[in-house]
Amino acid sequence: MPTPLTSSAVTSVNFVNVNTIDSLLTGKRWVNPLISYSFPNRESWWSTDESLGYGAQLGIGEPWQIETDWLTSNDQVNFERALQQWANVANVAFTKIIETANEVGDIRVAYTKDSDELTLAWSYLPGSSVRSGDIWVNTLGLLNAQDWNPGTISFETILHEIGHTLGLKHPFYNSDKPDTATLPTSLDSIINTLMSYTYKDLEGVEGNEFSFHPTTPMVLDIAAIQYIYGANTSFHSGNDTYRYSDTGTYHEALWDAGGIDAILYSGAAPTFVNLNPIHGSFIGQPVFVQSNGVNVGKPVPNMWIAKGTIIENAITGTGNDILIGNGIANLLDGNLGIDTVLISANLAQYAVNKVANQSYDVTENSNTSNQDQLNSIERLVFNDAKLALDLDGHAGRVAKLLGAVFGASFVSNQEYVGIGLIEADRLEYQQLADYALSARGFTNHEKLVTVLWANLFGNVPSEIEKSPYIKMLDNDEISTGSLTIIAAESTVNLQNINLIGLTESGIAYI
Repeated sequence: MPTPLTSSAVTSVNFVNVNTIDSLLTGKRWVNPLISYSFPNRESWWSTDESLGYGAQLGIGEPWQIETDWLTSNDQVNFERALQQWANVANVAFTKIIETANEVGDIRVAYTKDSDELTLAWSYLPGSSVRSGDIWVNTLGLLNAQDWNPGTISFETILHEIGHTLGLKHPFYNSDKPDTATLPTSLDSIINTLMSYTYKDLEGVEGNEFSFHPTTPMVLDIAAIQYIYGANTSFHSGNDTYRYSDTGTYHEALWDAGGIDAILYSGAAPTFVNLNPIHGSFIGQPVFVQSNGVNVGKPVPNMWIAKGTIIENAITGTGNDILIGNGIANLLDGNLGIDTVLISANLAQYAVNKVANQSYDVTENSNTSNQDQLNSIERLVFNDAKLALDLDGHAGRVAKLLGAVFGASFVSNQEYVGIGLIEADRLEYQQLADYALSARGFTNHEKLVTVLWANLFGNVPSEIEKSPYIKMLDNDEISTGSLTIIAAESTVNLQNINLIGLTESGIAYI
């Protein structure tokens, strides 16, 4: 254990020639992954060594300033929460030390003053100095006024400083060390790594904070810290369900060591869930970059999946949601709403088959173990094709009306199907029928009845055959839309458009 005059042993960390990892490495780590921490107080001892410690007690170093102060009980609770976030993802553990003249923690944290109010906190990297691992919070900065609760910039700052004490550096250019690896500008953002200083959305719009700050290490932090210390292979190693709701605000990266896992969103807002590692999702309340308290740009991804994490299943809520699987067998359940699954491949690479009511299997031809089960998914979008699967819903209405109003061949007209789906997703069936009739341009009841009959039966109706329907329309006994729906729902129309066949694999649209 370290003392006020000595530090724990450190060792070198080799660079791996992977930019996203090397740009975060200081090249040092603690030898012992059981890392101690302590909360100094006014009785605490500090090194006065000029080269390895804080210098003479009458100096102006951190411990000797009159403004030096100690963490509140609430600060300590949140500091331990932040430590735990790092322990969740890496093969490290933290143990609390009660400071004495002969024993202190590897990580010590307290308040002191920096004259620059914009300096929130600073820390010392693992090394031979007894200052190594110490974290200082500025008494003139925001952290002295704000509770360090998860979601605040204060909690994010503490996560950042702990990252330094474990051996992580800033990913941007350092003129003092110009040869060290840096992240490209496109990745140098806090949505990717807590060690960045840059708040920006995916389109590069920048601000000075988030509306809700990260509550965990982010995906690049996790990859780097696991390279240094190894992964925590016991964290969430069972079958876990990650639950999200409309009312919650989230900003996190998931590390899951194993099991069959699911993301479950119970809400009405449209959501976007991507199960691929190192990709972001939009879930719960939106998170924005802010500039002086004002939202700027577009919402940022606020739920990420760390490299090496496999989440098998996703179930979303009642909004119009978008889901993306991850290259293994997934259950993707859209629940209510008009939900879409995106697959980054061409349709010819997959087989699509209906297996039950509102359920399809989508199987990769070259890897049959990659078979996704789609439940309550209305749209399936490939790189080169789009399929509407809800033949018992909106897509079915479109197909039926196309057959009745335009003719069965128009079910293969992907442009017409696409236009119909746009309208079907916003209109009731009667309104959709009226829209189709308007598009067809009928000018009188006789023409309408003649076209409907011909599309159903393949011949022009006789006067005897069409006159009863014309009479009902003329006498307002039935509306044109209602008659069209009757024709659309007729058995002969369903056969003409091969609704059963369409149901098996969906209807194509653009």
